[in-house]
Formats: sequence, structure tokens, C-alpha cells
Amino acid sequence: MIRLLKAGLFGGVVLAAAGAAAEDAPPHGVWLTEKGKVAVRLHDCDSGLCGQIVWMAEPHDKTGALRRDTKNPDAAHRDRAWCGLGVISGLKPAPDGSWSGGRFYYPKHGRSYDLELRPRGDGLEVHAYAGLRMLGVTEAWRRLEGAPGDCPAGGDRRAGS
Repeated sequence: MIRLLKAGLFGGVVLAAAGAAAEDAPPHGVWLTEKGKVAVRLHDCDSGLCGQIVWMAEPHDKTGALRRDTKNPDAAHRDRAWCGLGVISGLKPAPDGSWSGGRFYYPKHGRSYDLELRPRGDGLEVHAYAGLRMLGVTEAWRRLEGAPGDCPAGGDRRAGS
């Protein structure tokens, strides 16, 4: 299960965060993941700090169709495009300057994981895990300066779509 995190979207998620690089400020803005395949914008929401995908290096699958949330356990959500999808929720500030108690939704497999963020220099240390923190995956994300580009607004690139 943890290998799935490394191999899939989590490895490529880019978090977009405008704002503070200081350890005592919220990491709002856009962030690029370690593999540089996804950008995620971190922002305030009702549950705390949340994030949504705002750019993907490969928003279409091999057939040219937009990547969709087809593995979502809720069938009503399976047609949602990955671009624009909320993938981080519920992060709360901790006394040590980190953000914890959050969840990361991994659309490639339709599963959610526990999540923590920790400012490190001018970047973020992002740790996702399933129950046992010591068995998780940690990545270094860097702030993405400027606009990451846009998620595709329309449909598929397949012929006839």
C-alpha cells in the first residue's frame, strides 16, 4: 500500500502555495511535489487547511481521456476529473509549526491516508501514512513560483470527444 503512494499521484502532486515560507506561517499557495508532476494549491477551508490539484503534467490517460476519479468508493463522485479535485483536507496547526491531523485522498486508488506537513527551509516535508506513522512516505515539496498553468477545462483528446 505504501509503495502505491510512491508510485502514483502522491509522488507527483504539486501543491501550489502563495504566501509564507516561514515556519510560523501557514503554507498557503502552490507547491510542486518531489517528482514535479502535480501542483496543489493549499488554502483555508472549513475543516482547516485544504488542497486541490491545480495542474498536472499528464491530465489525460493513455487513451486521451481526462483522468477521472473512477476508483472513488462513492459512485456519485467517479466522474470527477483529477484536475481541480480536492485531495488534502483537515490539516490543523501544531505547536511545533507543523500541520497535522489531515487527510490525503489518492484518486489513483480511491483511498485516503493520514497526512502531516512540516516547513523545511523554503519547502515542505510532506508525510502520508496509513495508521502507523513510521510506515509512511515522506517527500520534499517545493514552492511553485508563478502560475503553474491550467488544468484542462474541457473534455477528452480522443477522436470524436
